[in-house]
Amino acid sequence: MAGATIDKCDRIRSRVEYQKISKQGKRFRAGNFLVNYQVREDGRVRFGIVASGKLSRAVDRNRAKRVLREFYRLNREELRRFFAEALGGDKSGLDLVFVAYPGSEQLKYQEAREQLLRGFAKELKRITENK
Repeated sequence: MAGATIDKCDRIRSRVEYQKISKQGKRFRAGNFLVNYQVREDGRVRFGIVASGKLSRAVDRNRAKRVLREFYRLNREELRRFFAEALGGDKSGLDLVFVAYPGSEQLKYQEAREQLLRGFAKELKRITENK
């Protein structure tokens, strides 16, 4: 079973870290989501979530964040493995920041998962082609 919980050490918590990943990392669009990421050397996968201010109601922002947390919880090891293969290192870790945009609050988990996995697949293909 994929990790049942998300530990505190798996989260990106400070504003400085979010800014660093946004400025120094790479990004790609996956449907109604934007994913900022930065490769780490320590093998850990951490994540953060930002709900765009364009999601005007708090209930919509919270729903989008809930779906993204569930996606991360169930797929973090798979994502780490994919990036490790694409980058050619067993110890590759990731910092991921998911940004939810309008439309994401209406998606069911399975729809959001498909959008995100499709986006990750495209990005990994781009990484392997540019090696």
